[in-house]
Parts: sequence; structure tokens; C-alpha cells
Amino acid sequence: MTLGDEGISSTSHDALAEVMLAMQAAVRVLDVQTNYLDAIADLVRADAYGFAHVDVSGEQLVPLSTLTRDAPEGLVNSYDHFGADHDPVLRSARASNTPMDNTRALSPQEWHEHSLADVLDRHGLRQTLVVPLVGNHAQLLGTLYFARGADDGPFSDTDLDAMATAKRHIELALHRANLYESLDQHTSVLRWAFNRLEMPTILSASDDRVVIENAAVRRLLRAHRDAGPRLAALVAQNTDRLHAKPGRVVVSSGALPPEDPSGPPQTWLTVKSTALRRGTGAIISFVFLRHSGLDAPVEHVPLTPREGEIVAWVAEGLTNREIAELAYVSENTVRQHLKRIFSKLDVHSRAEMVHAVWQGGRDRVPPGAPE
Repeated sequence: MTLGDEGISSTSHDALAEVMLAMQAAVRVLDVQTNYLDAIADLVRADAYGFAHVDVSGEQLVPLSTLTRDAPEGLVNSYDHFGADHDPVLRSARASNTPMDNTRALSPQEWHEHSLADVLDRHGLRQTLVVPLVGNHAQLLGTLYFARGADDGPFSDTDLDAMATAKRHIELALHRANLYESLDQHTSVLRWAFNRLEMPTILSASDDRVVIENAAVRRLLRAHRDAGPRLAALVAQNTDRLHAKPGRVVVSSGALPPEDPSGPPQTWLTVKSTALRRGTGAIISFVFLRHSGLDAPVEHVPLTPREGEIVAWVAEGLTNREIAELAYVSENTVRQHLKRIFSKLDVHSRAEMVHAVWQGGRDRVPPGAPE
């Protein structure tokens, strides 16, 4: 059936159009459910409506959330206790992937003797229509329920045809909402992971818009009130350099305004940035803070070849265990090397050590240099 079918009245055309518009306006699963329930009564008449968002990843069908309209009190609990997996109308609807009512799923005698009929009858209902909402790989995403009282007739072919068309639009909306919420969950996990990093880290878009900045960045900005504009400028500078020559790591440094305007810069920021996977436009930047006492360039410090290797591996973000595997030594030996390197560079953390290395390279900004 389509909106152009001659067998559909103009009223049904309008009602179906309202359902389609309601689905287009939905963003989250709750929006899909509530918008549907607000629009469906003009399309298919019933005494009770339900929309269950389900999970079938396990052996049993589990409702994640169920919203109803005009449903008698206790009906949802009674149905959940009965168990959706034992619903013969739902089972038939899933098998055919079409709207199904009790008169087409069972004979009158079978329906009269089935326990689901008793569940509905206890709440003054007699007829039921079920619409399966199916996603990719025939996975059940949700279920639409309709119920009518004992004095009403069964659902008609027109009712089932109307829901067959509406079903496709509701499925698309529910699939889109599931993707949106899944992405939102992944973003939440990413934010959680970023906030656990001790190193100030910024994820930005190609237009310099900040997508995520972790808690360490916020702590840095609270501790150094004037760091915000300088940090933004360094990230933007790195972004421009990556646009000009992608596929590399770039480093920029700059001094923060001194607390004493007449004195030399006391604090320096270094930002190391690299583009993520090609085509995403995302750039990740690591921020290092150096005070004036940490400006000894690494080339002036007598590191052994092995210590130089370890510094390089740390700069690549490797853990002690990964470094130990590459160097064919124990983790304890790596820790001892790091302890000696910290002492030589007069630093107290891996971040300060890497910062000192970068400050000793081509991008080093000597104290007193113009900004």
C-alpha cells in the first residue's frame, strides 16, 4: 500500500502522513515512542496502544522500555508476567514480518483457549493486533500493540495495510534513534577515557572547534587563567600546519604572559598535535606545561643511547611493559632508566620528560624569545 492507493480514504492519508512526520521529528528512542503514540490513534482505532522497545540479544525477548496510551492499569505488568515470548500473535507477526491480529494468527477456538486471551479479558480487552519492528539482519527492534474491547469488532484488512506502511517509517526512525543513542554512548565512553588521562588532551575538528577537552585541560586553565587564548592559538597553529602537510606530528610552543609584566616568561605551553584517521578531520593534541626551571634542552644532557631510546618510546606513548618488550629488558630495568632520566632532566613525570625533549628540538622556544 502507498499513499496513492485508491482504497485508502483521505482521512487515512492524512493520519498516515502525521505518523510519518512524527517519525521524522524523532531523535531518540523515547521520541519515537511518544511521537508514535501521539499520532497513531487517528490511523488505527483501538482502546489501548503500546510501543515496546526490546532487546533480543539473549535467549529471551526483553522489553527495554514500554510506553502505552489508554492502557488499563496493570496490563503491561500482566503481559510482562505472561511473557512476550509466549505471545502467539507476536510469534506469527515475527515469522511473517507483517502486522498480525489474533483472528489471523489463531482460529477462534485456539484464541478462546489461549492464556493470552485470559490476560486481555481480565482487563476488559478481547482483540489484539501486533506489529513487529525489524531492523538489519531481521533483528527485532520493537513491537507495537493494539487492543480492543469485547464490544468491538476485529481489526480489518485496512487497519493491517495501514500499519504495514507505517511500520516501515517507524522501523527507520527506531533504527536511526538506536544508532544515535549508540553513538552517544560511545562518545560518553570516550569522554570518560579522556578524563582519566593525566595529560591535558584536546580532540578538535578541522575547523578548530573543540569536540572534547579532558579534565586535565580544565584544571590547567583554572590554574593559569591566561592560558586559554594561548592554548587555542597553539592548537589552531598546529591545525593549519597539519592542513598544509597532513600525516605527521607537529609541535608548537608559546610563553604565557608572566604574572609580573616586567619579568621574563615563567611558564611555557607546548602542544603536540596529529591528525587522526584520514577523512575524519579530527585532530588530537597533547598539552605540556613547563615552568622556567625546566628549560634545559635535551641535547645538553648526557643521555646514554639506551636512555635516548627510552625517551623516544615514551614520547610515542608506550607503556613500561611495551618498552620492556621492545628493549628486551624487565619492566623494573625500564623504571630504573626512567628514574635516572628524570634526574638528568630535572623533571618529575613522563609528561615533563617528553616536554623537555621537545623543547630541546627544532620547535624549542628559548626563554625570552618573542611570542
